[in-house]
Amino acid sequence: MKKSLLLFCTLMSAFWIVSNSNASGAAQNQGTDRTGSPIGNSFCGDCHGGGTYKPTLEVAMLDGMNPVTEYTPGKTYTLQVRITATAGTPSGYGYQAAVLDTKTNAQAGTFGAAPSGQRVVTLSGRQYAEQSRRSTANTFQIPWTAPVAGAGELKVYAAGLAVNGSGTGGDSPEKIAVTLKEAKSTSLAAHRILAAKIKVYPNPAVEFARVEIEGSMENDQLLVNLLDVQGRILQSKNLQQHQQRSQIELDVKALPKGQYWVQVSNGKRVKTVSLLK
Repeated sequence: MKKSLLLFCTLMSAFWIVSNSNASGAAQNQGTDRTGSPIGNSFCGDCHGGGTYKPTLEVAMLDGMNPVTEYTPGKTYTLQVRITATAGTPSGYGYQAAVLDTKTNAQAGTFGAAPSGQRVVTLSGRQYAEQSRRSTANTFQIPWTAPVAGAGELKVYAAGLAVNGSGTGGDSPEKIAVTLKEAKSTSLAAHRILAAKIKVYPNPAVEFARVEIEGSMENDQLLVNLLDVQGRILQSKNLQQHQQRSQIELDVKALPKGQYWVQVSNGKRVKTVSLLK
């Protein structure tokens, strides 16, 4: 009886240590890339699962409040990772993210000082941003400075978790990879943002997404593009802005679940917002 009790206590202690290590970040406590990147050992879903939260994972590189799909060399942005549970109520959230060069999978750019509850860990010469403890907030932000000119195309790899906090399973993982292109000197997105308020709803969308554009752009010919995370154009529509507010509808029912970008341009300026399916 005593041996059985001792074995039970030993197993429970080991389980507690592993569970709490996972809660405070895989890079720090396991020395592991769990983002789903090409050089990663595995993905969060290899250890976590069984949950019913059905999360969506959104990654955006923010220039101020505006998400961008191109980066200006040497400029500092904010990397934002958001995990949204579409079912149930998780007790917490976690993430891990890295920005890599698509040609060599080397580290691209540098993360800045991590806010409270997050940390930056270096593994094999690459930086990983992750939670330092289980978070009750579903959105993580951390500064990131782009590499010098000539780095070319980059990719943000991220994994996110919605967890029940019991340490006995019931967690819901998700992963995503988002491409960032290097802005050229003539690129509109590199230095000019369309002076408009753009609202996309419903978001997440199921069959259709309505794009509402508001701003002083009367008689402007607008181009509305729907892009995937690689920056490829999936849909393109023209819209004549005759008044203060215009609307257009995008058909997304045939698209797979994931993250997309809605990009609006008047030929001189451009603005991009995210859309989840």
